[in-house]
Amino acid sequence: MLLIHAADIHLDSPLRGLSRIGEETAAELRLSTRRALENLVDLVLERQADLLVIAGDLYDGTWHDFGTGQFFIEQMIRLNDEKVPVVIASGNHDAASQITRALTLPPKVHMLSTDEPQSITFDELGAVVHGQGYAVRNVQANLAAAYPKRIPELINIGVLHTVATGSDDHLSYAPCSVADLQALRYNYMALGHIHKRGPVAVGEFPAHFSGNLQGRNPREIGPKGVLIVDIADNSPATVDFQAVDVARWERIDIDLTDMADYDEMATCACDRMREAENSADGRKVITRVNLTGISKIASSLTDDERLRADMETFAARSGVVLDKVRVHVRPPEPPDPDAQLFRNLINDAAASLSDDRNEMTQTMQQLERSIRDTASGADASGLDLSDPIVLKDLVQRAHDQLDARLAERQA
Repeated sequence: MLLIHAADIHLDSPLRGLSRIGEETAAELRLSTRRALENLVDLVLERQADLLVIAGDLYDGTWHDFGTGQFFIEQMIRLNDEKVPVVIASGNHDAASQITRALTLPPKVHMLSTDEPQSITFDELGAVVHGQGYAVRNVQANLAAAYPKRIPELINIGVLHTVATGSDDHLSYAPCSVADLQALRYNYMALGHIHKRGPVAVGEFPAHFSGNLQGRNPREIGPKGVLIVDIADNSPATVDFQAVDVARWERIDIDLTDMADYDEMATCACDRMREAENSADGRKVITRVNLTGISKIASSLTDDERLRADMETFAARSGVVLDKVRVHVRPPEPPDPDAQLFRNLINDAAASLSDDRNEMTQTMQQLERSIRDTASGADASGLDLSDPIVLKDLVQRAHDQLDARLAERQA
């Protein structure tokens, strides 16, 4: 049988921080989760898949209006009309306690129970799907431990929204071990919650995260989509990725350590942007550029406004959209020991400020108006000066610029 595994669709998820990328691109991104869902349904029909499973977080929370649910129902009707069954397990974002509105699902769309593990048998496919959705958002129990054992003579598929063995980027929900998953002996376990696709277990009883359907912010970089799972008798399932995203976030990291001048950096940035655009197969590409290293170019990067304008030009020339430029470039150490000592003291002061959240917050509150007025190259209207990550970034930027200017005077 041919199974398509999707997860973390986050339909109509509100997107923030889009003011940097222009209204046209922002408007496309606001509709991107819907377009990605349409692409998913197109793929199911094109590949004549036998079954679609969605492993949690179909929605991003309760709907703002019925339009979100209505759009999903319209897409499911397309599959129902072609007699393609769909099985959905809810996750932490669309747990039963989070969703306050509901519409009637087409007959072939099945929501797994949130009270206990449920098994749905599809006689025409010779398959059974086991799974459980979330009744509440904060599920800490090991749901997999209670899943039923495989049913002989049937293809056994599991669906679970879980952090599995853990992730630095995602909160822990329904944790379980690889041994828990493989003990079930399912032909395939479809996992959701982790937005980066990849296997948790391989071999005879594979378990995979499909990742999310559409990148929604600069941290969710690269191709996004679904897994196509081909399950044949007496052999392990084969798993292939298929992109269905409509816009793509990319991060371009450029180390300036060995670069001779600003022009070489500019050429490299243009080349990397073109590479990102060429690999996206016609999708809109939004890039974040990170400049790093120890370089004599550091002093020429302290003018945020000029650098942003140049990068905007490079992006337009390359066919991509620029999100942000981050600069963490330090100048080489000066030959004068006293000058280096002075710079070390500044470096220590910046590090001390970054490590003391209370002092950093108080300092930034005193400078808030100046920060917002001078935060060139940033989405100043969206600065959250209560966010320690934002504060650390501001301290780092201030330190880097001061250090580079001192180095330029000492050269």
